[in-house]
Amino acid sequence: MTRRFLILLLASLLSPLGWAQDRPTVVVTFSVLEDFVARVAGEHAEIVSLTPRGAEVHEYELRPGDFRALEQAELVFYNGLELEQWMGQVRAVVGADVAVVSVAAESGVETLPIVSGDYRGQADPHAWMDPRRAGEYVVAIAGELSRVIPDRASTFRANAKAYREELDDLYREMADALDVIPPERRVLISSEAAFVYFAEAFDFLHDGIWGNNAESEGAPRQLMRIIDLIDQRRPPALFWESTVSSRTVESVSADTGVPYDGPLYVDSLGEVGTPAGSYRGMMRENVRVLRDALLDDG
Repeated sequence: MTRRFLILLLASLLSPLGWAQDRPTVVVTFSVLEDFVARVAGEHAEIVSLTPRGAEVHEYELRPGDFRALEQAELVFYNGLELEQWMGQVRAVVGADVAVVSVAAESGVETLPIVSGDYRGQADPHAWMDPRRAGEYVVAIAGELSRVIPDRASTFRANAKAYREELDDLYREMADALDVIPPERRVLISSEAAFVYFAEAFDFLHDGIWGNNAESEGAPRQLMRIIDLIDQRRPPALFWESTVSSRTVESVSADTGVPYDGPLYVDSLGEVGTPAGSYRGMMRENVRVLRDALLDDG
């Protein structure tokens, strides 16, 4: 009996589940938050991201595995600002004593309005596209993790401070890299108008074929409006994002004669191990794509 008990105990300790049982489960709604929480929590939490990498977060549909993760969650992080339009399902599943935290709201980040489409004028949810605002997210995450795991609070605060400094450095690195693009070429027209924070941070004119991925995509009125804008501004290139099809941008490119490039990354990181597989990696990849396309004379 003793030998069997020891074998079972050893197996549980060596298995991922055995290790996970010693750590609280923290659920996040998409991969950008997964990166932030992982950098702050380190090994002290089991982090589960609901929306798979490469998938569209705005109208994601929960799967059986997601419900199981939510039932085990001790803390849930979501962006808020109507990014995840399925949060009602999340709240219906998690325990009544589990905090479901909007990182955008908790951070107090200054928001900018959506620039076009059905939701024009509402707060744009993509605040993490400015690394400085992403740093505010990180501080808020550390505060909530400290509340749930108070004995690790000093570690979370130190990790958040170090990561925020990295994000400030990233902002300066990106600004320097994009500075070579002349003002008249700093036009960023994409599928979804999801770069308003990026555009403010790095001085781009920005618009999209549609304003938000939660609305219809590629409607005739959207196409007519964006083609008029392209005819006025004649940008060097158009762009599409990793979580949507390039088909509509290809069509606009054919109609206007303006080439297209991409993908750019907004609502999802790239796959693990790829250049865009982390937050810093995806932002650097966006800089690379923009520089190559907007400096190219064809």
